[in-house]
Amino acid sequence: MKKKVLSGMLAVILLSLFPVLSGCTQQEQVVEASTPSPVVLTATPEPTQAPTPEPTPTPEPTPIVITIGAIGDIMTMSAQVNGAYNAETGTYDFSRSFQGVADQFRSVDLMCGNFESTLSGEDAGYSLKKQDDERVDTFNAPDALIDNLKDIGFDFLSTGNNHALDRQMPGLLRTLDVLDEKGIFHTGTARSNEERDKPLIIDVKGVKIGFIAPTEIINKHERYMTDAEAEYAVTRLYLQQDRLVAEIKALRDAGADFIVAYPHWDKEHKSAPNSRTKAEAQLLLESGVDVILGSHPHVVQSVEYVTVERDGKPYTGLVVYSMGNFISNMSYKEKVDPLKYGLYVQLTVEKGVDGVTTLKSAEYMPLFCFYRSIGNTYLHQVVPALSDTSLIHSYSELTDRELERVEIAREYVIDICTTDTIPVMNDADWVQ
Repeated sequence: MKKKVLSGMLAVILLSLFPVLSGCTQQEQVVEASTPSPVVLTATPEPTQAPTPEPTPTPEPTPIVITIGAIGDIMTMSAQVNGAYNAETGTYDFSRSFQGVADQFRSVDLMCGNFESTLSGEDAGYSLKKQDDERVDTFNAPDALIDNLKDIGFDFLSTGNNHALDRQMPGLLRTLDVLDEKGIFHTGTARSNEERDKPLIIDVKGVKIGFIAPTEIINKHERYMTDAEAEYAVTRLYLQQDRLVAEIKALRDAGADFIVAYPHWDKEHKSAPNSRTKAEAQLLLESGVDVILGSHPHVVQSVEYVTVERDGKPYTGLVVYSMGNFISNMSYKEKVDPLKYGLYVQLTVEKGVDGVTTLKSAEYMPLFCFYRSIGNTYLHQVVPALSDTSLIHSYSELTDRELERVEIAREYVIDICTTDTIPVMNDADWVQ
């Protein structure tokens, strides 16, 4: 039994040793069979680079084009002030007067007018008809008028005119304070020499428009100013001519690209400018003014291009001698009534890529001011004298008689201004 066990054990041992004793050939086969297939390693890829965008080309410089709108005398006679009063609220609202022109005025980049009044406050008494101790009517408007003018697009108001001292120096100073408070640019009167000497330049989309607004006429109100105040309070057209020329140069030196003069000149109710006015226009253009927009005669006068020598070469500037009344209570009470006719002038100004700024075009629209009784007061309204009167919008629908007077106004204004210098606006271009 013990032998069989030993023999069996020996056999097992011999069988376990058999692969070793059988030589190397089989061993090599086993290794080959058990070797795994080679692993192919792929290199880690480089991060995908976003394509480099093409650089955005620098845009080619283009000219800057702006529009400037302008009207003449904004009067505030007592009938107008009374018509704007609301007895129920105790407030004033002139907005109904301007509905016929509001959208057009809002459409331009810079809207300008001559403010022929003061803003002296209620305590100073609003506009009055001529008093025994006064040569003419004196004007003082409620502050609300400026809110209404700003709402319809006005940006600049000239204060240099013959009514600047209608409520003496306190009224002149308060007028400037109210305009500043309401955010309206102004020139023509000043609080000090420092303010007078500071050029008024309005930046409109990158085009810098400079303004002067001189007047010679102040209704003999010199007595209301001290000698010191007379130096700066009102910009004088002829009396301070050397200073005025220096102020035009100061506008250029301060960076003005284009200079507009708003002179208050010539004779009232005259349909043509006199020789002194024409000579002054030439001087203003020679001194650096580009466009002249005149007022004071209360009627429309002619329009012309005037060529002068400036900086040793010819320069041609536009002169609108008088834009007439914008709104007033003035009337000849006749079928043809030039005191009710005015001009809206629109300028297109271009600043080229070379920095040179020029007047590219100009046009005008005749205006007609009418009034009618509403309740116990007169309401004054301004409308464009369109060739197709059926297109005219206003607070009150025009009667057949008023439409006829619009046609007369248009014919009269075009006869004075002609279309040889600048054209009349097309009806389709009037915004309303």
